[in-house]
Amino acid sequence: MLNYITATSTINKFKFAVFLIVVIISFASCNRVSDTANNKLSKKFQTIDSLFVVAKTDSALKLLASVRAETPVSSPLITTYYYQMSTHADDGTIGGNGAVKMNIYADSAIAFFTKNPSRIKWYPNEYFQIMLLKGDASIRAKKYITALNYYYKGKQLLTNGACDNGNLAQKMAYIFYSQKKYALAAKYWAESGRKLLDCHDKFTPQRLFFLRQGAFSNAGFSYFRSGQNDSAKYYFNEDLKLIAKADLDSLVGKKYIYGAREVIFDNLAGLSLSQGNLKEAQQYLDKCFALPIKDIDGLRIPPYIKLVKINMQLGNNEKALDAFKNAKALLNLYYKANSDLNIEWNRLYAQYLFKLQKPLEAYKYQEAYIRLKDSVYNSSVSLYELDVDRELSSINQQQSFFDLQRRNQTNKIYLGGISVIVLLSVVILVMTIRSLKKTQRNHMGATLHNQQLHITLEELERVNKNYIRVMRVMAHDLRNPLSGMTGLATMLLSEDEFSEESRHMLKLIETTGIYSMEMINELLKSGLADENEVIEKQNLDLKSLLYDSVELLQFKAKEKGQEIIFESDNTPILANVNHEKVWRVFNNLIVNAIKFSHEGGTIQVSIRLNNSQVVIAIADTGIGIPDKEKESVFEMFTPAKKFGTNGEQPFGLGLSISKRIIEKHNGQIWFESQTGIGTTFYIQLPATV
Repeated sequence: MLNYITATSTINKFKFAVFLIVVIISFASCNRVSDTANNKLSKKFQTIDSLFVVAKTDSALKLLASVRAETPVSSPLITTYYYQMSTHADDGTIGGNGAVKMNIYADSAIAFFTKNPSRIKWYPNEYFQIMLLKGDASIRAKKYITALNYYYKGKQLLTNGACDNGNLAQKMAYIFYSQKKYALAAKYWAESGRKLLDCHDKFTPQRLFFLRQGAFSNAGFSYFRSGQNDSAKYYFNEDLKLIAKADLDSLVGKKYIYGAREVIFDNLAGLSLSQGNLKEAQQYLDKCFALPIKDIDGLRIPPYIKLVKINMQLGNNEKALDAFKNAKALLNLYYKANSDLNIEWNRLYAQYLFKLQKPLEAYKYQEAYIRLKDSVYNSSVSLYELDVDRELSSINQQQSFFDLQRRNQTNKIYLGGISVIVLLSVVILVMTIRSLKKTQRNHMGATLHNQQLHITLEELERVNKNYIRVMRVMAHDLRNPLSGMTGLATMLLSEDEFSEESRHMLKLIETTGIYSMEMINELLKSGLADENEVIEKQNLDLKSLLYDSVELLQFKAKEKGQEIIFESDNTPILANVNHEKVWRVFNNLIVNAIKFSHEGGTIQVSIRLNNSQVVIAIADTGIGIPDKEKESVFEMFTPAKKFGTNGEQPFGLGLSISKRIIEKHNGQIWFESQTGIGTTFYIQLPATV
């Protein structure tokens, strides 16, 4: 009987194992099928995007309709479908039917995330794109503050791993250009062209070409409108190089190459015209008209307008009139897409008629010019009045206010602690003086008093240790309610039923909780840490440890357009250190270099062996440390702490912790700094012989 039961049990175990293997294989197969299907759908969406780019709209919409039937509503690709439909619905007008359709598609895409808020963390790039799309739809609906809120949400997502492929910069550039803040618009368009290369894997080569080419062209034109002619010419020439390479690589069809060149030649003609170089302007216009391209959407209206200006300055009235007629014929066909050029045409034609001594006719076109100009201004007055910087900085100002309140409370706590210490010091001093006086009278009495004083000091030390224990427990216990508060705020932010003001306050609660948690963690690792902690050390390759720290922080440097350069040979450098604590020192110093360096700066990190000592140098080209603050930078909660060049939050603990760690390793840490030039921190540690 026992053998039968054992055999049956073995058979059952075997069957169960086979069942598990079948389930695992089936699950893996399903995943592969799902991945394969998603890859096929992604390629189809890329094809649709390419068709839209080359203006094959009918084919793109037909394919998009078929792909919609294949896309599950639970797949993040459904948001790509709504994104492409919304982009197609955008007719470029403010307050029109296109704005209504855009909002409908954008809301459908957002519904994918509201049904399951966890998807925001799973698909940050898709959510980032939808936030920008909703912002665009709000712009078209004249809801400019709402648009800025969605753009701000998109910006917040960038810190969570979403890829900024230049889209956010384009949105800000569009707003600033519409407000006639051309210098700011140029800056953001140039930034967009640079960031597009960071996410090149998300675009087809054709799409990437059109986006970068448009960014360079818009940056150059915005610089031209702001009066920065050298920068304008630079971006126009860079655009021509980009177009030439695309032509050489046969990346897009000739008609798109010709169209892009026509725009750049026209812009260069305008640049030459503004500088009074009529001959050069005429040469660029000749290049425009020589291109074998069919006029689309009034592409040649701007060249004709410039031809009018040249001939009016030269006194060639007949040629100017021909250019007027050609421009007007195209404006009649493509008026909707060229309202600004129609205004300019009326202004110039009024000047032309005044020049011909025809004041009555001239006044008619002058009135048309004023009427059209006022109409455009009235339709955009709310956009002109929008203070983008103020709206975007209001959140940061509120956060700064709460941070200031928190720092004031902390300072009060420290002041109270200092007062207690001073009071205890006074008590000890009084007792010591009294003891000395009694010593003069009676040696035995002095001995007794000294013993009492020793007991008192031991009691004070015990009380102080108990105080640190209580503070450590309080700090630990505070983390739980703060974590709960922060988590609750984050959860509530994922809901849609709150007003913008309520969501703003919830965001402040969430940010305050995060900063408070960071402060508590820093305190637990520094002022409330165990002073008698035994550091476990081992022989490590400091060069490898430093190199790993540099590589892990490259991404943080790239967020500010910075570069970390690591300088050393290939020889290992060994030292007896604690891995975690020395790693913390390296990270603190490199993060400080990033924080206090300007965008586009360079950070030099080097390590070398000097006799029996390892010397590490971390040099930045940042704001430097003023002379009056150099004495206090290594103090805990130093008053010398500053916000980073991009407003990064300081705690004033990092350098104090780093100095304590290095000194426990029998090493030294010091720095050299010049205000406005940069700072170099040095670490010296004993090498393993």
